Amino acid sequence: MPRTDQPDHSSSARLFSRRLLLSGVWGGAVSALLPRHAARSATPLNTQPLSPLIVGGTSESICGQWAALLAPVLAEEMHHADPFPLRLTTGWDGVTGGNLFDIQQEQPTPPSGLIVPGSGLIAALTGDPRVHYDAQRWLPVFMSCQPTVTIGKISLHRSFAGFLQGRPLRVAVSAISGPELPTLVALDLLGMHPLPAPGYGTPDAAIAALKAGTVDVIQLPFDEEYEERMASLQDDEPNAQPLFSNVLPASVSARLRLPPDFTTIFKQERKRLPTGRLYDVWKTAASAASLKAGLMLPNLSAPDLVARFRHAAQAAASQPALRAHAREQNQILIAGLACSALYADMMPDLDRILALRRWLSVNIPRWRDAPAGRPLPPTATQQNTD
Repeated sequence: MPRTDQPDHSSSARLFSRRLLLSGVWGGAVSALLPRHAARSATPLNTQPLSPLIVGGTSESICGQWAALLAPVLAEEMHHADPFPLRLTTGWDGVTGGNLFDIQQEQPTPPSGLIVPGSGLIAALTGDPRVHYDAQRWLPVFMSCQPTVTIGKISLHRSFAGFLQGRPLRVAVSAISGPELPTLVALDLLGMHPLPAPGYGTPDAAIAALKAGTVDVIQLPFDEEYEERMASLQDDEPNAQPLFSNVLPASVSARLRLPPDFTTIFKQERKRLPTGRLYDVWKTAASAASLKAGLMLPNLSAPDLVARFRHAAQAAASQPALRAHAREQNQILIAGLACSALYADMMPDLDRILALRRWLSVNIPRWRDAPAGRPLPPTATQQNTD
C-alpha cells in the first residue's frame, strides 16, 4: 500500500501543466475579445493638428450629417487624438465645396479630403460653368448611395408612345442639368418626349406640381420618407405610379424594395435590352445621382495616406452607428477599394462625358423653344429607338 501522506509528484505535474494550458487559452480568448480601441491604446496617438475635411453643404445637409459621423471615427482609426475639423460650405449641390477643395490644393497644408454629393459630379459631367474642379482627379474612399425613382401618371400596361402621341412629357426638375438627369435620359431612350420644367428643387415641390397637373413626371429619392410620400400622393392621385428606379440591374441590396429598374422596364416596353452610347450616359447619370455623400481625396495623394484612409473608411462603414444611420435613410455604404469601380460609372471616360454634353447641346434649344402643348420634334436618338 502506498503511503497517502506522500505527495504524488506525477499528479501534481499534470495539474500544473493543465493550469498553464488553460491559462494560456483563456488569456488568448480574452485578448481576442478585447475591444479594438483597447488594442489601439498601445499605439501612441498623433497630436499634430489635422487639416480639415471640406463639406459640400451645410451641417443640416446629408453631406454635413455624414461628415459629423465620419470625422471622429476616421481620426480614431488613423490614431489621431482629435477628430478631423470640418469646413462647411453653402450651396445645395456641392459645387462651392468642390471649387474650394480644388483651390486649396495649392496651400502649404491642403485639406484632408472633400465630402461631396452626386449633384456636384453631375455639374462637372454636364460642363456647368460654375465648376472649376476636375472630379476625374478625385479618389473616392467612402460612399453613401441611394437610388432615385421616376414617378408619373402613366400606366405601364399601355404603350408609352401610344399614350403620349408625341405630346411633350413635362418633367419636374430642379435644373435642366440637375440630379433629375437620369429620368430625362431614360424617357428619351424610351422614345418619349421629355420636356424639363425647372424650379422644383425639393420632393414636396415636385409632388405638389404632379398633384396640380403642372407636370406629368417627377423623380423622388428612395429615402426614408419615400413610402409615406407615395401613399400621400396616391391618396390624391391614384393614377400616379412608380415607373422605374434609376439603378443598374442587381446593384442594390435586396432589402430596398425598389420598383423595377429602368433596364427591366425598357426590355418590357421594347422587347430588347437597351444598348448604345445614350444608355451608357443614363448609367453615368443614374450612378452619379445616387451618390448622397462621397469622401474624396486628391488624385496625387501619397499611396500610404490613401491606404490609411481606405482602411479607416472600411472600419467606419462597419461601425454600428454609421450602419444604423445608413439603414434608417435607405442608403447603401461602400468603402475602400470598392469605391473605385462604382466611381468609374459616376465619372467615366471622356467619350461618355462628351456624349452626355452632345445630348444636352441638341436638346436644350428644343426644350427652350418648345411651344406649349405642341409635340416636340424627335431627336436623332428617338428616330432610331425602335
